[in-house]
Amino acid sequence: MTGQRPVALGYIAARTESESGQQRRDVASYADAEGLALADILDDARDGLTISQVTEIARNHGASVVVVPAEARLAEAYTRLAYELEQHGMCCTLLGTPRPTARHGRVLAGLGSRS
Repeated sequence: MTGQRPVALGYIAARTESESGQQRRDVASYADAEGLALADILDDARDGLTISQVTEIARNHGASVVVVPAEARLAEAYTRLAYELEQHGMCCTLLGTPRPTARHGRVLAGLGSRS
């Protein structure tokens, strides 16, 4: 007996078309490997989507999971996104390990120089 597959929503955000294409392929490959029905892939090229908007779009698609490549800008806010999704019975899957950002380095460097 074959039931309906869980629905996934992808989120990508990249600086170049090449990066965008790679993120899109990574999300699609993950969904396929996990047996998820990929409803859509949000391409946040201008970094304009908020966590609340992504959550709402996922709810509208009936998604049970949102898939985010570690290279996508929203990956930096993974903990907050995962928390928001959990409030609506969804989960967030981060593909890979997020790379450190320069912003975090400056903040930490500034803290280390205090006496």
